[in-house]
Order: sequence, then structure tokens, then C-alpha cells
Amino acid sequence: MDLGQVTTTQWATVAVGALASWLFLSWLSQPKSKHFKVPVPNEADPSWKGPVLENPSIRDTGSNDIVCYDPATGYHLGNIPSPSVEHVREAYAKAQNAQKKWAKTTFEERRAVLNSLLDFVLENQEAICRVGCRDTGKTMVDASLGEVITTCAKLRWTIDNGESVLAPDYRDPGLMMMYKHAKIVYQPMGVVAALVSWNYPFHNALGPVISALMSGNGIIVKASEYVAWSTQYYHKIIQKCLEAHGHDPELVQMLTGFADVGEEVVRCGVNHVTFIGSPGVGKLVQRNACDHLVPCLLELGGKDAAILLKDADLNQAIPVLMRGVFQNCGQNCIGIERIIVAAEIYDKVVEEMDQRIAKLRQGSVLADGNGVDCGAQTMGNQFVKLEGLVQEAVSRGARLLKGGKRYHHPKHPHGQYFEPTLLVDVTPDMDIANEEAFAPIMVIMKHTGPEDAVRVANACPYGLGSSVFSADKSLAERMCLQLKVGMTNVNDFAVNYLCQSLPFGGVGISGYGRFAGVEGLRGLCVPKAVTIDRIPFVKTPIPPILDYPIDSLTKSFTFLQGLINMMYNPSYAAKAKAVLDLIKANF
Repeated sequence: MDLGQVTTTQWATVAVGALASWLFLSWLSQPKSKHFKVPVPNEADPSWKGPVLENPSIRDTGSNDIVCYDPATGYHLGNIPSPSVEHVREAYAKAQNAQKKWAKTTFEERRAVLNSLLDFVLENQEAICRVGCRDTGKTMVDASLGEVITTCAKLRWTIDNGESVLAPDYRDPGLMMMYKHAKIVYQPMGVVAALVSWNYPFHNALGPVISALMSGNGIIVKASEYVAWSTQYYHKIIQKCLEAHGHDPELVQMLTGFADVGEEVVRCGVNHVTFIGSPGVGKLVQRNACDHLVPCLLELGGKDAAILLKDADLNQAIPVLMRGVFQNCGQNCIGIERIIVAAEIYDKVVEEMDQRIAKLRQGSVLADGNGVDCGAQTMGNQFVKLEGLVQEAVSRGARLLKGGKRYHHPKHPHGQYFEPTLLVDVTPDMDIANEEAFAPIMVIMKHTGPEDAVRVANACPYGLGSSVFSADKSLAERMCLQLKVGMTNVNDFAVNYLCQSLPFGGVGISGYGRFAGVEGLRGLCVPKAVTIDRIPFVKTPIPPILDYPIDSLTKSFTFLQGLINMMYNPSYAAKAKAVLDLIKANF
């Protein structure tokens, strides 16, 4: 074929053919998934109506049961017994027994399980979201963004990259050991634990399971008592998936209960703990784990700042920030809790946010349909705290332009709602600039330039995520690198977590350790250092001068000095002298 005569159409045909071949070969190489079904709870149907709890509370005063209810409507979903200490220990024993077999599985077998799980999530997105909405009061959009997309991203990355991340990692043995292979082998820890928060019940429970399974571990997930009802459904998904592939479903244990259950999970024998929650509870988990020398990863929330420089593209930034503040009603560890705006554009941003927030609609997405932007607050005991934070700021000079208090919904008088709030002229010394609100509260602060913006952002003790918006991407990146945080974005919000190759975690009172990415997956393994002879018949010799019993300490020490200088001294004169010293020492 004369390449000079090939038309654009012919090139396109060749390209399409090559792409089709690549896709077909990729499909052939993928582990084949197995189809399985899990019945969806009747309560997740939008037409379902349960008895209304007039004063809903998570605790049953007459027992140790967890009271499950829809926070958007007050509908009672039923009661679930909180596990006993003995139940936790039994769960650990089951997971430990199953893990011994799972540790021997191949990466191909593990990928097959995760592939089936991914297919199930893709096929059952609506059911997964409806279950989450019923238990937390969120909207279907928020469930899709926070539960489904993130879980699919984690599954896809782990399936595609897990084996290469956990494969033996060969290292440079150095000059002295040049005749050896040096490598790290990543071996499963055994049974790990994850104590996770309620704001994204599906993803928070599934995320640690995905990493545990790929790394060869069993796992106990202690989910929050606030999502005990939905966790039962999500647990069945994992169990059915493992069963479909012929594996022991006891490998994954999901428990829900009060604080005593979490305490027992930490001390029952697990080899690692991931905790997602508040700094106060995180400290208690750390102390408990310390008594048993259990390593911890603590993700303790954030007070994320978004900095707008005077040249920021507001048409792009404002919608991103509206989503960053009000997604999941602000119940988001990497939600935007502080917007730090350049003085030159401050009034314009405030005016635009004021108009947008005034149009936000609240309600139950399952009961009210499409006319809902913001759902309910999952925890019904935070309203006094939230109102107090707003009032403290106003008393010190902040302006409350919208909301600021509990909302009594006309259709759902027993629902748990907080008004979408706009609080401006906030300063770094106010409580609301330093305490995580976890609510639909937009806080706007002012800065006088890049250095001042960084100062304001870094005044907060939290350090999880952050954003800088500017037309000057180089300047924005330099500012990002000055922020005391674990994650940062230029002209965006929270996309770190959709890049599952990146580690997730913070600094300061946002905790320590990382999940997700290479660091997260390897963090669930024991990194075992191994050396192996590289060259046949070449082994480490012990020179007679160093052999026990040592004949002359003086000669032995002189020999070692010469050896060290020959190997590591950069001076050629010193190396030459070292060779002479080695020769002398042997005579």
C-alpha cells in the first residue's frame, strides 16, 4: 500500500478496526463476572409509607435496639438489635477462618469477585441509591454522586491496578549487596477493620471491603448506628457476590451498633483499623488501639477552604462551589465549608450566592419527587450546635443572609431539616471558621491577595482538602502547595477522590494515614523485605579475618575501615588507600 495515497477515510477505518480489536482483546482478558441478585427492601419503594415517629431517636429507651427511621419523613423502618461483645468476637472468628482460605486466592480470582460487584452496582444503581436515600434522607443525585460514582471508580481502579500495585517490588540492593536481589513482598495482614461514618453508607462500607478483598484480607466493617437499616442490604450484596464465586461469605462481616461495638471491634484481634469520623472519637479509637498495638488510619473530617482569586472564572466556579457546599446537605468530609473570596469580587460572589441559595428546595426525594435540591440531616441531634455556631458568628460581626436555623417542613413535620444558610463576613477567629459544621451552611470570608488567602485558609486546625480558583494556574498551584492540607485542587472541588490512583487523607486534626491509591492498598499489607542470591553459587562469604572467634580485633577493625572506605568514600585517593589497608589487614 502506498501510504502517500491513503485517504482520511481509510485511516479512520484502520483506526476503528484497531480500537475494536483492542477492546475485544481487553474484554477477553477481563475476569468473567457472575450474575447474582439481592432483593431490594420494600421500604425503599417511593410509594412506601411507614408509621411516623413524632420524636425520632436512634436509641430505644427500653432496650439496646437501634431505632431505624427515615430522617426526611420520620417514617419508622424498624428496630435492629445492637450486637453484643460476644457477637463481635464471633464475627472476628468467622472472618479470621475465612481469610485463611482467601489469602491463598489468586489475583485473578479476586478480580473476578470485584468485577461481579461492579456489574451488580452498575445494574442496580437506582435500588442502591433509593436504599441510601431512605436511610439518610439524601437526594437521588447526591446518592448517585457520593455512593455509586465513587464506588465504581474505586472498583475500576482496583480491578485494573491492584495486582501490579501488590506485586513484588524490586529495589536497588546497593553496591555492597550487588550480588543479591532485594524486594518487598506485600502480604495480607489478616483481618482488618473499618469503623465508618454514616454520610455515604454504601460507599463508606464498600470502599474498605474492596481494598481488603484485593489485598487478601478479611474485614469487619462497623457501620454507624444511623445507617443500620441500609447496611443490612449492602452486607447482603457482598455476601451474595462472594457466594456466587464459591467463596466463604463470612470473609466480610458488617456490624452496626453503638460505641461499645466499635470499641470491641478495635480490641477483638484485628490487625489494622481504619476510622472515619470526628477528631474526638478518633482520639478514643487511637487510645483503644494503642493498648493492643493495632495500627490505625484516622480520617477525621475537614473544614475545607476554597479560595477565589480576583481573576477566577465565576461562571465555572460558582456552580462548583454550590455543589461543594450543598451536596449531601453539606454532610461531606471534603465539602466546602469556607469560601475565601478576593475583595475585588466579594460583593458580586455574595450577591450571586444569595440569589441561588434562596431558590433551593428541601424535602424527601422519595416522597416529594423531583422538586428537591436538599434532603434532610441524617443526625437529628445537631440543630442546637448548628444554630449556636451561626449565632456566635453573627454576635461577632458576621451577616446572616439566609437560613441559620432548623426548618420545619410543612409536609414532613417530623423530618430533620436545616435551612440552606448563607453566612458572610466571617473571620478566622469565629467558631464556625474552625469547627466542622457538616451542614448546608455556606461560609464566605474575604481576602486581600494570595498571601492573605493562604493565611486565612491555614488558620484552621483542620487540613483535609482544598481548592484554589484562578485564571493563573501556575499561581493557583503554588498556593495549593502552601496550604496545610492532604489534598488540593486547582479550579475544582473534591475530584481527588475520583482519581482513585491518589491517596486520600489529611493533616492536623483531620487525622493521618491514607486510604485509596497505591498507598491505601499497600497500607493493608505487611511489607516484607526479602533478599535472594542473584548469581548461582555466589553467597555471602565471611572473610577469615572476621570469622568467630576473632584472632585480632585491631586487624578486623582496620579491615572493616578499609572495606567501608572502598565502598562508600567518594575520594579516589581514599579508595586507593582503602585497598592497601585491606591488603595489609590480611597479612
